[in-house]
Amino acid sequence: MRSLTLLLWFLLASAPAAARADAAPPGAPSQKAEAAASRVVIVEAGVDDALVLEAATRLRAELGAAGFEVVRVVRAPEGDPRAGLERAAKEAGAFAAATIVRSRTGATADLWIVDRVTQKTVVRAVEAAGASAPSVMAVRAVELLQASLLEASLQEPPRRAAEGGSAAVPDDVQRWMAPVRRRAAGMTPPPGQAGVLAGVGVEAGFAALLSVDGIGPALGPALRLSYGVGADGHGGALPAGLAARLTFAGPTLGPTLEGELGTVSVRQEMAFLEAVWALDTGGALSPVLSAGVGGIHLFVSGDPLPPLRSATGDVWSVAAALGGGAGLRLTDRATLLVDVHAIFAEPRAVVTLGGERLGTAGRPTFAGFLGLLVRL
Repeated sequence: MRSLTLLLWFLLASAPAAARADAAPPGAPSQKAEAAASRVVIVEAGVDDALVLEAATRLRAELGAAGFEVVRVVRAPEGDPRAGLERAAKEAGAFAAATIVRSRTGATADLWIVDRVTQKTVVRAVEAAGASAPSVMAVRAVELLQASLLEASLQEPPRRAAEGGSAAVPDDVQRWMAPVRRRAAGMTPPPGQAGVLAGVGVEAGFAALLSVDGIGPALGPALRLSYGVGADGHGGALPAGLAARLTFAGPTLGPTLEGELGTVSVRQEMAFLEAVWALDTGGALSPVLSAGVGGIHLFVSGDPLPPLRSATGDVWSVAAALGGGAGLRLTDRATLLVDVHAIFAEPRAVVTLGGERLGTAGRPTFAGFLGLLVRL
């Protein structure tokens, strides 16, 4: 009886411990999950190079943080890197292998990536100087692996199997590649196609002006010079599609203003410095938005009835402009642009003849532009 009591006590005491062992923390992967993780091999050269060793350590950390099982393999300093990578990946059952090899000059390091899904080998040279070189190498190696896998991850595994190609992308690799696939499938221009406002551009065309209070419509030439960031985002911290633009319009000529005491002819010129953003949709049509500041010059010449005498006058105003329109891509370098601006000027120009008010400009004045933009 005493033996039976001791046995029951032992079983009750061990039950909570077993329950604690089975209950894993919410964020901790189970042993089964870890066993199911896809494997990546990091092949390290057996050399005493602090930069390469630190870069390999950072690369292991990057891939481990992504949820992969990282296997470290040391190879001999000499030998074919590609053959060594392929052999290491095959022996470890890994979907990819990577290595970092210092160049002969020591100024750069070569990142080698072999992925067994697409059966591709990719090599990229990275600057091997400065305190940030190891982290840069690790990040570039991860980007290189994602670029190599992108083509395969965009295809459905059943389709790849039906085509008799190489192995399908593992599930955890598919999840890892999901953000890359979404960016690749987003609204981006076709590869190699620059943005509408990329680089240096010259636009020539016409400007039409119309004030809401009696002056206009008027028509004249327009010239624009622009410099913008490419669709690939090159240009530092500036977003793709952003450009700076100089706009010159005038002289614009329109019908004379008629009053009880005679007529007045009006001529206008304007210049603006603008920030322009063209949303490159990847299609032929791209929305264009702009905002800028500049100046307007309004010149008037009066022709009154006798006994009044003719006179001239002009007004210079500071102006702000907001605009919107669209660009129709004709070729890779030529785009037809159409946009409309609302212009607000201070001081506003008031045209009078003998005390009679004939019209005002700049509160607001609407300007329409039609031009052909050519990227140089």
